[in-house]
Amino acid sequence: MIWTILLGIIAGWCAASVEDRLRPLVEKHLPGQAPSAAEMRGISLSVCLLLAAIVAALSDAGSAFSLTLGGVIGVLGPRLYDKVRAMRAPDYDR
Repeated sequence: MIWTILLGIIAGWCAASVEDRLRPLVEKHLPGQAPSAAEMRGISLSVCLLLAAIVAALSDAGSAFSLTLGGVIGVLGPRLYDKVRAMRAPDYDR
């Protein structure tokens, strides 16, 4: 289960970098129908989670729930970390 959560975290964390590489491929196969930024984020997260699910299935570990939980942590973790750091940092401009 821990292995699958880690796979999900890695997949969610890598989704942002995969999005930049995936956009030209999607736009090439869908001419005239360029996906919005939110759609591209969803597509890139789906591709990363699909690859993580294949690795999890090949290693015969975990469940879909733990993979999805890890993916959510991987996507939201950096944003939450930045929010907490911003709250702890003093604001000298006020």
